[in-house]
Formats: sequence, C-alpha cells, structure tokens
Amino acid sequence: MNAPEWKQALLGCLGAAGSGTVLSLHAYCLGTIISVYFEDKSTIKSKIRFYCFIFLSLGVISFIANLCQHYNFAIMGERLTKRVLEKMLGKLLTFEIGWFDEDDNTSAAICARLATEAYTVRSLIAERMSLLVQVSFSASLLLHLDY
Repeated sequence: MNAPEWKQALLGCLGAAGSGTVLSLHAYCLGTIISVYFEDKSTIKSKIRFYCFIFLSLGVISFIANLCQHYNFAIMGERLTKRVLEKMLGKLLTFEIGWFDEDDNTSAAICARLATEAYTVRSLIAERMSLLVQVSFSASLLLHLDY
C-alpha cells in the first residue's frame, strides 16, 4: 500500500542512513579526542581546532539528515494512514445494517477503532522503518570503525 511513496521512502532511508552514520562517527571522534590530551602542548591546539571543525560538520550533517529522514517518513506515514482509513471506511460501508446495531459496533466504537488502528499501521511502517535503518547503519559502521 505504500508503493506510491517509494521516493519518500528512499529519501527517508537515505536520511536515516546519514543519521546513523553521524551517530557512529560522533562516537568514534569523541573516543579519539581523548588521545589529544596526551600530546605535547604545541600540537594540542591544532588538533583540538581540527576536532572542533569535525564536530561542527557532524552537527550540520546531522541536522540535514534528520530533517530529510523525519520529513519524508512523515509524508509517507500520513499518506499511508489516509489510504488505510479510506479502505477501512469503504469496507465498513459494505456491512449489513444489523451489524451496526450490535453493542460493539456503535458509531463511537467504530470511530475509535478507525483512529487507533490506522495510526498504529503508520507507526509500525514509517517510524519503525526509520529507526531500523538508522540503527542498522550505525551498528554496521561501528563494527567497521572498530577494526
């Protein structure tokens, strides 16, 4: 059902990959910056300046990657929610009149189910997919940086 938003999914995955990469690189740089304090005083200033530029660039890249990730996955999730709600409501309108007379199928119960189930689908697809891609890239990069 999410096939029409393949461009948003691709851009969101690229943003999530960038965000996961930035997290790993930040951890790596933070670990290597400790070694600077064991240098002599003449090289400490230049190396600290270098790491300041690294962290500044990681911050800018992180901002752009998170913006790309969350914007595209939000668009994808909202359009999926709209499609799910339309299909569910279309299916509900085909039921017999007697089905609506049951206590479990009042208009309030149906509205509550429509609201919660459609947003649950969005949460499972858009938000979890984003987190899964981000963590996968972060973990794989950390494994490669370790060796």
